[in-house]
Amino acid sequence: MPHFRSTYSSHTLAAQYVVTSSFFTTNSFGRCIMLNCFSSPMPTNSTTVLLLSFLLVATSSFAFTPSLHHPRPSKMCLKSTLSSSTTTAEKAITPPQTFKYESSRDIASVYHRMDVIDAKKPAKFGLIAFVASVLSVPIWAIVLLPFTLLASTINFLYYNLGKLFTSNIATANDASNNAKEELSTTQNREENVNIIPRDERKYDLVLFGATGFVGRLAVSYLAKEYGIKNDKVKWAIAGRSEAKIKATLSAIAQELGKDYVDILDNVDVIIADTSDRSTLKGLVENTRSIASTVGPFQKYGSPLVEFCSKYGTHYADITGEVPWNKEMMRLYEHSAQHSGAKIVSLCGHDSIPWDLTVRYLSNKLREECNDELSQVECLDELMGGVSGGTLATVFESIDRTIKDFQWDSLWKKDDSLDMYQRLPCGSESGNTIVPDLPSTISKCRNPSQRFASKWCGPFFMAPINMAVSGRSVALSQGTNQTVRYREALVAENMMDAFVAWWGTILFGTAAINPVLLPILKQFLPSPGEGPSQSVLNDSFLCISGYGIGENGNEVESVFYFPHDGGYKSTARMLVESSICLATDEDRHENAAGGFYSPASIMCDALLDRLVKTGSSFACSVCKSK
Repeated sequence: MPHFRSTYSSHTLAAQYVVTSSFFTTNSFGRCIMLNCFSSPMPTNSTTVLLLSFLLVATSSFAFTPSLHHPRPSKMCLKSTLSSSTTTAEKAITPPQTFKYESSRDIASVYHRMDVIDAKKPAKFGLIAFVASVLSVPIWAIVLLPFTLLASTINFLYYNLGKLFTSNIATANDASNNAKEELSTTQNREENVNIIPRDERKYDLVLFGATGFVGRLAVSYLAKEYGIKNDKVKWAIAGRSEAKIKATLSAIAQELGKDYVDILDNVDVIIADTSDRSTLKGLVENTRSIASTVGPFQKYGSPLVEFCSKYGTHYADITGEVPWNKEMMRLYEHSAQHSGAKIVSLCGHDSIPWDLTVRYLSNKLREECNDELSQVECLDELMGGVSGGTLATVFESIDRTIKDFQWDSLWKKDDSLDMYQRLPCGSESGNTIVPDLPSTISKCRNPSQRFASKWCGPFFMAPINMAVSGRSVALSQGTNQTVRYREALVAENMMDAFVAWWGTILFGTAAINPVLLPILKQFLPSPGEGPSQSVLNDSFLCISGYGIGENGNEVESVFYFPHDGGYKSTARMLVESSICLATDEDRHENAAGGFYSPASIMCDALLDRLVKTGSSFACSVCKSK
């Protein structure tokens, strides 16, 4: 059966489009920046007319936020159930009961909470931003795009022209290096490693990367929700600099109030650095799970995954780097299976909300309609900011894509099995996911009353969300199931949709231009910086899911996060995922170690935790045949 090989990321595509001179409107990286920068105003001063023409639209675009205000919720599908298990692990940690909306199991009630109770109604872009966007089109086509193509091509050839004459040697060297890596992995697996049984370990969770932007949010969440006395969850934090960690704890104590003044005395600090392998054994061997925020993961994350796989320590992170995750699977899955470690990447905004949505739509069809999911659509409503760490990951991904390019990839067919299609036994899954992603804006084609007058456009995270959901589909029950996946960003009207779409193209063009990028970086957040608390609290994320079965049955769902999805909610998702891995093992979908997607291993247990700590979720059958 032919299947879609989801081996790319939105960041990788951005660089490839420039190299191949593809039409830029399909560029995903541009959307990544624009849609994450809604609340980050850009300055309009510039040293060049070229950058000024770009920033004209970026300024007006960033000064406003696309309207996602909606009509009254649809009355269809009022009957819904939240699938859950009543079995609880003997040592399971129960999340705090902070959720106040008892009717969250009802789809209409979830929309009511977002639209009315929480009043999440982002401002519109406005007419000025739309006019500026339209006026920038000829400037982009005549000046900015040709300049970017020229500069990017020169930059690409500078790093890769020499490889054209040595590609055969490079290929041979790569094969040799791969053989050495496989041998090293086998040797690590066969070492006589002294593994402490997980139920005898000192900590339930160690948070690695506590001084970064998301790391600080995660520490704050842990302290507020699970306390600092180690009576609910036994947790510690880790990082490279003891001074920075203690400064972070002091700042959090001051932020949270007098009840947390003893945080320095009660929370253990572990000093570890992924560039110093001698520190990693002490980091992973005495905790049941590791939660990592240290990115770019392609640059800093690999040694930690290796040691967790080796010492039987469960692992969760917030990467969105799908190619890196697949490489870790290739190198360390056998080691994780041998030790019992469960390695689960992409446990934040990238891509838990969509992964769980697709999984529950599929489960609902199977359980109540005896049908298999064949089509799924996710309509995304959101508002949020951007951090320096996110931008650093994007820029690092583009840079590595250019510098690591191999010419023989243009003419050599890759016959290797996509790691996301590989089953734990090593064979290929018969369940696949195929893309149906928009590249331009259009009227929403979803029949729901809620989206009848709305416009949809490309969402920068859709390729990654699809890949992760595809991994869960590959690991799910059944055989020869093909799911067509569509995902789009929702806007109130055509003007808002156009500004968001076109603004990302402008931003993306400048961001992959090696001449303009250094100038652009002067106005962007640095690593460790991010949106203010007010922006984090005012932002939100809502995914409306719609599924159609092979027999024509239809289901819908809604998944609502009342705060910023990229950072504040990501910190919560990461912490709850790590605690779920550590303490809810009897509710896991699979008892064996290995590499999993979030929904394929935690599913019900994780969703219960997210709902109990602030999110709302509902899923129901719309049409039964």
